[in-house]
Amino acid sequence: MVQLAGTVAHELNNIFTAVNGNLSLLEESLQHQPESTGMIQDILKTARRGIELSQNLQAFAGRQALKRVTLDAGPVITAAVCRFRSPQFREGIIELQLEPERCLILIDPAKFEELVEELCRNAIAAGGAAFRLKIAVTRETLTGEAEGRLPPGRYVKFIFQDTGNGMSPEVLARALDPVFSTSGRPNRGWGLAKCAGFIRQCGGDIFLESAPRQGTCVKFYLPQRG
Repeated sequence: MVQLAGTVAHELNNIFTAVNGNLSLLEESLQHQPESTGMIQDILKTARRGIELSQNLQAFAGRQALKRVTLDAGPVITAAVCRFRSPQFREGIIELQLEPERCLILIDPAKFEELVEELCRNAIAAGGAAFRLKIAVTRETLTGEAEGRLPPGRYVKFIFQDTGNGMSPEVLARALDPVFSTSGRPNRGWGLAKCAGFIRQCGGDIFLESAPRQGTCVKFYLPQRG
């Protein structure tokens, strides 16, 4: 299913990109015809939504283009959560527990920052204005397969633990599905699916633990470098 999603996403992206490009050229040639340009702009919006959908599918399927470099996870985590400690979120608390040693990972910095911000936003949505979020980063050597999915080796382990509403078993079972919103809000539901696809594309994996009124723990591993 994931492989099929990646293949379909790639073809959709090619189609909508071509449509978007040709419509943009047509819009320029008809710039003195307001009625025509208005119709083209509406079609362009639809084409751009199609491109966004294809990109979300590629991220879910682990097929997005990445610019990976080796970096220390700690400073990136610290920088990414800074904006969630602004006056806008003054009632919330983010606690960081970072490994004192360097935690080197091979990652796309921009996509990794998006991942961290998505998990922070989820914690805020679950906990409200007075949210509580604990983020821990440690180095861990797995001698056996982690929950049957990760091979033995050296990893950097990330834990995002919130004290929000938590999820029922039924919601938890589908939390990583694309287009499924854990909050029940429309036009949502790609966040965790994209996070999972990105983590797996980088050689790691993600695990969720949650229960009603007991918060949610998002735990993921990425291979350690060096």
